[in-house]
Amino acid sequence: MTVRRRPVRRSLFRVHAVPAPGSAPWWRRHEERLARRRPHTDGLTLEVVLTEALALVDAEGMDALTVRALATRLGTGSSTLYRHVASREELLVLLVDAVLGEVRLPDPGLPGRERVEQLSTELRRVLRSHPHVVPALSGSPILGPNAMRASACGLDNLLAAGHPPERARTAYLALLDYVLGSVAFDAAADSGSDDVFAFGLAMFLDGLERG
Repeated sequence: MTVRRRPVRRSLFRVHAVPAPGSAPWWRRHEERLARRRPHTDGLTLEVVLTEALALVDAEGMDALTVRALATRLGTGSSTLYRHVASREELLVLLVDAVLGEVRLPDPGLPGRERVEQLSTELRRVLRSHPHVVPALSGSPILGPNAMRASACGLDNLLAAGHPPERARTAYLALLDYVLGSVAFDAAADSGSDDVFAFGLAMFLDGLERG
């Protein structure tokens, strides 16, 4: 006699992969969650969470940032905080993008080179205000809305300065390295010279124009 087995409904056992924090799929899911979220009765918002997280990092360094420490600072419990961020890794991703949101973009009506100079100087100003966040910028690609906004502006500035697309893209990445390196050096030396930074930036752009 043939025994007929009941088919297994594999969909019941399917494991859905969770996007890595900071990846493009993760940011899409994050934006969808924000669109559906309703205000909590306790008044705690993601903006408040990130503001206090940045204050903690500025005061005590990145190692001090834990979900428990932040919950204590906010006067709440870790379980309440997890309604807004699922992990410390997510918190770092959101914190980096919040810092980049402080960058003021240059006037698009200015000449291209002047816009390049202004954006580079402004990014340095913001990062020097939050030096403990800088190491988090050197990891995986930064794909948050504020980061993408700044990247689009940076590339547009170089294109407006007359550089072809491929050169503009490479130059933008090199400028980022220059700014991050300058901020890291300033933080390590506990000092920094705006004149030296401006000189190096001018030499870079002069060479780019000659090349």
